[in-house]
Amino acid sequence: MINKLKKYLTSSSHRKLLVEKNKEASFKLMLDDMEVGRLSYKEPHWMFVYTEEFKENHGIKPLATFPDINKKYKSEELWPFFSSRIPSLARTKVKNAILEEGIKENDLLALLNRFGKRTITNPFELLSTD
Repeated sequence: MINKLKKYLTSSSHRKLLVEKNKEASFKLMLDDMEVGRLSYKEPHWMFVYTEEFKENHGIKPLATFPDINKKYKSEELWPFFSSRIPSLARTKVKNAILEEGIKENDLLALLNRFGKRTITNPFELLSTD
């Protein structure tokens, strides 16, 4: 059992995703027609910040990962809230899309841009602003 788990955790679908040098990106996180926040990458940090529109809307709670609506969140690693939007690279449909579209299997920005828009696990939409 332990060997199966080790094999699963080290499989090609779980390789380290990277951002190429000198690449930047910006995404807006949407909930229906409201822009909730902005996710951006500028080497070597990811940053997430809530929009004023979201801050003024008192009927919606902040995301559990980002509880303080007035804080600028910074990290060298992409938060799981966003990275989980990228499906397993072992899935046939994902492999085919990567091959057809010429996406590098370890290019985090390209994968997030291609596959991160929607997920079945939450109602938010992630849209590239580039």
